[in-house]
Amino acid sequence: MNAEVLGLPFDQYQRYRLVSDLLRQLRGDGPPLRVLDVGGRTAVLRQFLGDARIDLVDVEPSASPGLVLGDGSRLPFQDASFDAVCAFDTLEHVPVPLREAFVGEVRRVSRKWVILAGPYAHPRVEEAEALLQKFLEQKLGERHRYLDEHLHNGLPDRARTERQLEASGARVVSIPHGNLDRWLVLQCLAMYMDYDPALRPIARDFQRFYNESLYASDHAEPVYRHVIVAAIGDARCPKAEELLDAPVAPAGALRQTFDMTAELVHFDRERTWWLSVRGELERVIASYKEQGDAWQKGAEHTKEQLAKAQERYEHIFAAYQSSENGRKWSVAQLEAAQKALAEARAGTGIERLEAELERSRQARAVAEKELADTREKLRGLEELLAQRELVYDEQQRELSSRWKSLLRFFTGGR
Repeated sequence: MNAEVLGLPFDQYQRYRLVSDLLRQLRGDGPPLRVLDVGGRTAVLRQFLGDARIDLVDVEPSASPGLVLGDGSRLPFQDASFDAVCAFDTLEHVPVPLREAFVGEVRRVSRKWVILAGPYAHPRVEEAEALLQKFLEQKLGERHRYLDEHLHNGLPDRARTERQLEASGARVVSIPHGNLDRWLVLQCLAMYMDYDPALRPIARDFQRFYNESLYASDHAEPVYRHVIVAAIGDARCPKAEELLDAPVAPAGALRQTFDMTAELVHFDRERTWWLSVRGELERVIASYKEQGDAWQKGAEHTKEQLAKAQERYEHIFAAYQSSENGRKWSVAQLEAAQKALAEARAGTGIERLEAELERSRQARAVAEKELADTREKLRGLEELLAQRELVYDEQQRELSSRWKSLLRFFTGGR
């Protein structure tokens, strides 16, 4: 398997890997298969079966080459057009009144095999999906679209689906996969880590490790998913035991995984607190900077007005001084002139502007003192944040170490 395939989410990898291995086994030494993937707009099966011709049909469009828009309950193909027809986690999204038609259509257009992989109705499976949806809603604040569709439509009846295929003359085998307890906890972990950019590197390592080391033995009952295989005519039936290792569900694995989840939640709380404090610090600094800029702008505007008023005053005063008769004025005339000058000074607003400038200077001095005091307080907070950041980094390293220990536990030290 190439690195891109091994990096797929484990729940996606396990269904496509199992079906692609089954198709290779069923093909044997025969020519490349022509396969129809119903609901396959993502074209993931092409990554697993590069030597097969894979046609795609889906009710929703995508950029995948060759995709045909069509309804699985009314497939736009002739009878027996394909060697195999597959559907991956699709039947549960088909409305109940159309499911029988869907199964009938995939049987009609297949020559040799019908493969229907997905979750089927069972109280434990339904409980696990409800718990996963609750986790996503409470922890990540969102509901999963496809889980909502499972709830709305109800999971399909596996026995009824098998009987319908058998009634068409096919021989039917059901292959279990995905230990249910492990599936639930690992889905919570995978979605939680993928949601958080800081944890995505761990999530990628987790997906790759499961796909490489745990997939082949992950079919201990009870399981999340069954793969129904219907062999038509003289087509051979699959032998799952040749494709999978002995089922393994290590004793205590669930407890270890829950412990890991608890550490993740604690890690998340610590980081959330740290980010909130840091955000508040940045908002306080930005607010003081904004106030300082406003005060500076106001002071500059006041100075500009004062300079213009002073200029007008000096112009008037110069006019009085340059008067040819100024030296001949009487005391009364001089007093009248001084009064006129005072009125001119008041008219230009110099006194008001000088007072405003003084108030602005005083306000700025107070603001600068407040800012200095705040910076001193924030300096201590920044030191605390630096210490918390060191703790945060140490927790992340410890988390990675715990994760590696958990993986070793799952594989018995492999």
